[in-house]
Amino acid sequence: MNRKDYESTKDYKKSIEILRSFVNDVLDGNIEKLKDFDFTDLTTYVGDIIDPDMYLITQAIYIILWGDLYDLTLKKMGSWNWNNEYAFRGDTMNSFGSLFGKEDKKKERSFAFRAKFYNADQNPRLWAKIKKFFKSYHYIGNFIVIPNRGTLRNGINGARAGYYNREECEGMRDYFDWFLIAISKYQNKVKRGDIHLSKFEMQLQMNPEYNPAFLSIKEWEERFFLKQYFKDGEPVVLFKKPLEERLKVTDPNGTDPEIAYYEADEYLELLEDFLDKSEEVIDYRTNKIIEVLKEKL
Repeated sequence: MNRKDYESTKDYKKSIEILRSFVNDVLDGNIEKLKDFDFTDLTTYVGDIIDPDMYLITQAIYIILWGDLYDLTLKKMGSWNWNNEYAFRGDTMNSFGSLFGKEDKKKERSFAFRAKFYNADQNPRLWAKIKKFFKSYHYIGNFIVIPNRGTLRNGINGARAGYYNREECEGMRDYFDWFLIAISKYQNKVKRGDIHLSKFEMQLQMNPEYNPAFLSIKEWEERFFLKQYFKDGEPVVLFKKPLEERLKVTDPNGTDPEIAYYEADEYLELLEDFLDKSEEVIDYRTNKIIEVLKEKL
């Protein structure tokens, strides 16, 4: 749907009203406060899904930014189920849990437990960065809406979060640069008629929106404010560590000869590189998103 027609739809108009109310009620009338707003602190404008990248206000922002591309409605976004009832959902681009480890009292896991395995908490400068990212990874600049149909639990969102290579799908450990590169490889196969798809590419195939005929990967850079992830129109490795080496296991005492473990130095170097570049992405995208939203209000 073209932008002009889409902006006359019921869901677009409703989303604008949700955003206006949110800015007045939560941001004291100043949308610039969105620059350092941690959505985990939100108690209103949450909706039915208790996940910051799928709060009611977040969905409204997706509609304002990208609704015309996907013909989005609030009813088309939701948590994945086996019936693929919802074609789209929000996603957190650069995650905290996969690399650092989320606190889980039931499993007796402390905050950033993976990082603590390698004594990151003993480095005050690095630990301060980790605590800062724990807030900023739920800024609006780290959120995106994705086509999410799939036969694996949680759809594309779950498939790209795979921690290891498994029979049902290759691991990608939630790295967003890896995700974009995977989409690019899939689109190249589609264009040359290659039917030999990886398990992850088979999941992408269930979503026509990943087909290059719908939106070529080079268009993602501008459409979704992804400058840091691209070079000369192609997605590139953003973080230092080569893709496959990111599947190493965080266990400083690991001894299984069949498993590749992180050494302390390489893991801590990866952490710092990930933190610095993720913060740059979040800051850039947050400013771009605010710029668009200001125009629409």
